[in-house]
Amino acid sequence: MDRVLCHGDLWSMNTLWRKEGKELSLAALIDYQTAHFGCAGTDLVRLFATCVSGKDRRAHWEELLGFFYGYLLEELGCRKAPYTLEQLKESYRRFFPLGGYMTIPMIGTLFETLFKSPDEQLRQKCLEIVNEKIDCILDDIFYYHDRNMRIQKG
Repeated sequence: MDRVLCHGDLWSMNTLWRKEGKELSLAALIDYQTAHFGCAGTDLVRLFATCVSGKDRRAHWEELLGFFYGYLLEELGCRKAPYTLEQLKESYRRFFPLGGYMTIPMIGTLFETLFKSPDEQLRQKCLEIVNEKIDCILDDIFYYHDRNMRIQKG
């Protein structure tokens, strides 16, 4: 798997969105101070863990990686891809324990701001979202760690 340019800090707070009617579209990625050459799976673990509910991330991570890979191939045109879709999926699985662990403090910071709202219903909803997201991330950290250790031991 060839190294590619990675953002290095790709999570919900480093994405800017534009509202177009009822739809949102990505307007920009910001904060490139940790950009580096590495594995695309590292950025995608952090992005999915922070932007998608635990339930949806678990159900759709492979499909989302497939979309991303399709966009990559489209951008590359006739040039050779730096990795296969299967390599991208495996890098996601291998990096999830560390990447998931790294997202937990980031999620807390994000929702700490929202939690300051005087609206009790909004605070309760934020707490439910945070709990679901963190519970799933923690479960998946252990799941993928155990999986990766079994593979490593043969």
